[in-house]
Parts: sequence; C-alpha cells; structure tokens
Amino acid sequence: MHGSDSVPVLHYQTTGSGPLVVLLHGLLMDGDSWRQNGMVASLAEHFCVVAIDLPGHGGSVGITERSAFTLDAQRAAVIKVIDSLGYHTAHIIGYSAGAWIANGLLQQNRDRLDHVVLGGWDPEKGLPRGPAGPLTFDMFISFARRTAPDLAGWVQPENEAPLRYFFEALSQPQQPSERGSQPSVPVLMWAGRDDLIYRNVASFAETHQFELLASAGDHVAAVQCIEASTRERIKAFITG
Repeated sequence: MHGSDSVPVLHYQTTGSGPLVVLLHGLLMDGDSWRQNGMVASLAEHFCVVAIDLPGHGGSVGITERSAFTLDAQRAAVIKVIDSLGYHTAHIIGYSAGAWIANGLLQQNRDRLDHVVLGGWDPEKGLPRGPAGPLTFDMFISFARRTAPDLAGWVQPENEAPLRYFFEALSQPQQPSERGSQPSVPVLMWAGRDDLIYRNVASFAETHQFELLASAGDHVAAVQCIEASTRERIKAFITG
C-alpha cells in the first residue's frame, strides 16, 4: 500500500503510553521480533512503543514496488508513522537494516529525533563485503538459509523480489547531508561482540564520540537473544 508521492504506508503495532519509541527491525525480521526479544515489554512501561513492519516484511509484505525500498522512501514512511500517531519527535531504535533507516533519519530529519540507537550497522561502510567482493543478495539469502533458517524460511520465490529491492537499496552508499543548524541528537552505537562488523562499529563510535554498547552474540544473536542488561542499557540511554 502506498500513500501520496509513493511513500509506503507501513503496518505497525503500538504498546504502552508516553514518549514515542520507534523500533525498526532488520532484514528478514518484522516488528514482532521486538516483542519476541523482550524489547517492547521492557520499554512499554514508560513509553508508547511502535514496532513497525518494514516494506516487504510482516504486515507490510504487500509493499512490492521498487521505489518503496529506497532510503528516502522508507525514511519518509517512518516520519509518516510518527505524524499519524500525533507526535513531533521520537526515540529511534534500529537494528541492521533498521539502523540503516535510522541513520538516514539522523542525516535528514534530526529535528524529529530525541535519541537514536544504531544497532548492527556500520554507518561508514554499510554492508560487509563478501569473500570475493561486494556482498550480493543471492549470497546473503543463501547464507541466511544455511545459518538462520528460522529467519529465512518464509522467503519463497514469489515474495523474494521485494527483499532483493530492499537489499539493493541497502547496498547503496549513504551520502551525509549538511547538518547546518539542526539540533544535536544523542547516538548509541550497538553491536554484538562476535559480529563481523563489531570492530568497525566500535571504531566509528570512538571517532564520532558516540556511546558504544557491546552485547553478547553475533549479528543475529545480539538482537534475537538480547540480554536483559542490553535492554536496560538502551532504556536508560533513551530515558536520558
């Protein structure tokens, strides 16, 4: 489903009341993954928590047009959700592909953000490289089917094209914008210690003087099996 100007209309679920927290999941996951890992319950005591299904996933699986998967379209779609809920600003927690979108919001919509958590994403280098060059979608989905069948099992030939569009958009370099007089936004970088991109994330955090949260696990386990201490650290960060 699309709104005006080809901005996708995303499915989402809200829990709790208070300041708004937007949760953005990774590729092959959906908004419900934040319920399964306990993040929604942890935050809903003090916040209005909205778990979004990104294009091609969960309740937004019907979004299939290539134009809906660009960074600009997905960034605008998240802003549309914030507006629809009657908020001007939100705390954003993104993981992997969700952090790619969160970083896009950080570049272009800083006045709409309270705090940002960038999990499992390297804002400087983007997707990790494959063994012989840039990582392709076919390499990614083949690896996911072998190592995380619980995540990739729902992907079939008939619904694979939108995920390919998403991956292609993720593969594009992000161009940082001029921040000008836009307000400063606190940023927390988060990655599993066994994630292949952990060192890059830690280096980026140090260079930009962002807080760093190192949690247990690799790229998938860090968010699927999120530790209670990690949830508490994130909650403390956005509470300020």
